[in-house]
Amino acid sequence: MNVNNLSIENIIAVAVIFILLLVILKYKLHEYYRKQKQKKRFERGKSLENKAQKFLQKKGYTILKSQQPYYHKYSVSGKIHTSEIIPDYIVKKNGKTYIVEVKSGKSAISISNSNTRRQLLEYDFAINNDGIFLLDMENEKMELVKFYSKHQKQNINLLIFAVLLALSAVFTGSLYLKIALSVCALTILSVKLKHR
Repeated sequence: MNVNNLSIENIIAVAVIFILLLVILKYKLHEYYRKQKQKKRFERGKSLENKAQKFLQKKGYTILKSQQPYYHKYSVSGKIHTSEIIPDYIVKKNGKTYIVEVKSGKSAISISNSNTRRQLLEYDFAINNDGIFLLDMENEKMELVKFYSKHQKQNINLLIFAVLLALSAVFTGSLYLKIALSVCALTILSVKLKHR
C-alpha cells in the first residue's frame, strides 16, 4: 500500500513539475516572440526613417536636426516639471522651418489617430515652427498639419466680423451708416494688424 501511495505521489509531483515547465516554456516563448516582433518593428521604423531622410532631401528640404531632444517646462499645482520630446526631423525650405514626424503602420499615419494628434500638438506647442508635416512613409505622402489656438480662432472670428461690417457698409443706403460701418471695420482691422 505504501508503494502505491508513493508512486501516485511521484506521478502527481512529476505531473505538477511538467505543467509548471510547460507554463514557463509558454511564457518564455511568448516573451521571445514579443521581443522579435518589437525588434522587427524597430528595424522597419529605422529603415523607413532612413528612407524619409532621402525622401525629404529629394523634395528640397534641408535637414537641420534629426532625433534632437527638446525640453519644455510646465507646472502642476505650482511644481515645475520638464518633459523631453524628440521629433523625427526639423527641416527647412524656402526660409521656413518645419517639424516632420515620420509614421508607419495602419493607424498612426492618420491625424485621426489620437496619439499621433497629441504628439504633433505637443511639438507645435513646445517647438517654434512654421508647420508640422505628418510623413506617411508607407505611401510616401506628406500632410501639413496646422493647429489653431483659441486666440487664433477669436482673431479669425473678429476678422470675419470686420469683413461683414465692410460689406454692410457697401450695401447700405445711408451715407452716415456707410461711414460708421467702414470706420468700425477699419478700426478692427488696424487693431488686429498692430497685434500681429
